[in-house]
Amino acid sequence: MFISAIASGVIAYIGWKRRDVRGVGYFSVYAGLIAWWSFFYALEVTAIYPDIHLLFLKIEYLAIPWIPGFVILFALQFGGFEKIITLKTKILVFLIPFASFIAYYTNEFHHLYYLAVHPLVIDGLTIISIEPGIMYVLLTSYIFFSIFLSFLIFIRILLNSPRVFLIQSYIFLFVLIMLMAGYLYYLYMPRIYPDFDITPIILAIADVFVLFGIFRYQFFDLVYFPHRKIFEHLHDGVIVLDTVDRILEMNAVSQKMLKIREVDPIGKKFNLVCSFLAENFGDLSGDVPISQDIKYVLDNSIFHYAVDVYPVFDSLHRLECRLIVIRDITDIIRSNTALSKAGKKLGMLNSITRHDILNQIMIISGYSQILTRKGKDISDLQTPLERIMDATAMIQQLIEFTSMYQDMGVSEPGWFDVRDIAQKAWVTRNPPDTIRLTIDANIVIYADMLIEKVFFNLYDNSIRT
Repeated sequence: MFISAIASGVIAYIGWKRRDVRGVGYFSVYAGLIAWWSFFYALEVTAIYPDIHLLFLKIEYLAIPWIPGFVILFALQFGGFEKIITLKTKILVFLIPFASFIAYYTNEFHHLYYLAVHPLVIDGLTIISIEPGIMYVLLTSYIFFSIFLSFLIFIRILLNSPRVFLIQSYIFLFVLIMLMAGYLYYLYMPRIYPDFDITPIILAIADVFVLFGIFRYQFFDLVYFPHRKIFEHLHDGVIVLDTVDRILEMNAVSQKMLKIREVDPIGKKFNLVCSFLAENFGDLSGDVPISQDIKYVLDNSIFHYAVDVYPVFDSLHRLECRLIVIRDITDIIRSNTALSKAGKKLGMLNSITRHDILNQIMIISGYSQILTRKGKDISDLQTPLERIMDATAMIQQLIEFTSMYQDMGVSEPGWFDVRDIAQKAWVTRNPPDTIRLTIDANIVIYADMLIEKVFFNLYDNSIRT
C-alpha cells in the first residue's frame, strides 16, 4: 500500500507539472486522491486498535468518494469530449460522490452508508468488517461505472488514433482491466481476510505500468488529439455526406455560414437542410471533384462562398462519402469590388485632371505667342503676364488637388458639409474678382471624396462658358 501511495504521488506530481496538457490536470488530481487513500489505508491495516482503524478510515474518505468523478472527467477530456464538460456536467458527475461523502460522515444518524461496523482480529491483523448500506452500494456501483466508461472511451481512442498512440492506449486499457478485475474480486470473490481491500495493491501494480508509460511512451507529453476536435476548429465549413446525400458530419462553422437553424442536422437529407447549396450544385454524384463560387442572399445581405466537393473512395474505389468544404470569400469579393471601383474613380480623376491641365497649358501657350508679337511697351505685356501667372497657379492647384486621392480605395465615403466643400472648390478654382459665390444652404451629404472635384468642374465650366 505504501508503494501504491508513493507511486501515485509521483504520478500526481508529474501530471500536475504537465497539467496544461489535455486531461492531465484531472488525472493528476485523481492520482493525488489515490495516493492519499493508499497511504492512510496502509496505516489503517497496520494499526492495532480498532479506534485507530476507524480514524484512518475517516481520513481515507476525504478522498475516496471523489475518485470516480475525476476518473470520468479525465476520460471525457482526454477522449476529446471537452464540449460536454460544462458546469452542469460537473455537478452531475460529482452528485453521487457528494451525497456519499455526506452520507459517510453522518452515517451514525441514518446508517445509509454502513448498516453496521465490526472490528475483527484475524491472525493478529485487525480488520474492520462492514455491512454495506444503500449509499455504499451506490458509490461502489458508481466507481465501477467510471472505470467502465473510461474503458469504452479508450477503446474508441484505440480504434481512431494513429499508430504512435497505440501503445499508450493499450497500457491504459490494461490498467483499466486490472482495476475492474480487482474491484470485482473485492466485491464478489471469497477472500482470506474479510473486508480486506486489495484495490490499493492493484493500484500499485497499475501505477508501475503508468510510470513506465510516462518515461517510455511519452504519457502526458505526446497526447492523442481527437480528429473531431480538429474538425470543429477549422475556419472553413465542412460537411460530410453519405452515398445517398444524408449528412454524416457538419461542423459549427458550416452551420453558421449557411445560417442553418436545425438543432441536429445529422442524418437529414442535404437538400432539405442546405437547400440553396443543393440547388446550385444539383446532382452531386460523380467521381470528379467539383468547385464553384456561390452567391447567397439572406435578409438583404449578400454572402459569397467558394465551395469544393470531393468524393472519397475506399481501397476498391467504391464511393464512401462526399466531403464538402465551404470557404467564406465575402470579404475578398468586397475588397475586389472596392478596388475595381477605386480604379474606375482614379481613371476618371486622371482624365478630368489631365483635361484641366491641358486647358491651362493651352492658355499659357496662347498668351506666350501673343507676347512674342507684342511690342516692348510694358503696358502691352501686363494682361498676358497676368493670364500666364493665373494659369500657372491653376496648374499647381490642380496637381495639389490630385494628392487628396492618393489613398483612394482605402478611405470610405463620408459625410460632407456642402458649404465647406463648395467654398474649398471655389478657392481652388481661383475665380476672377468680378465673380462672387454665395451659399445659403446648410446641407450635409454622404458622398465620396470626389465630391469636391464635382463642384470644381461645375465652377470651371460655368466660368469658361
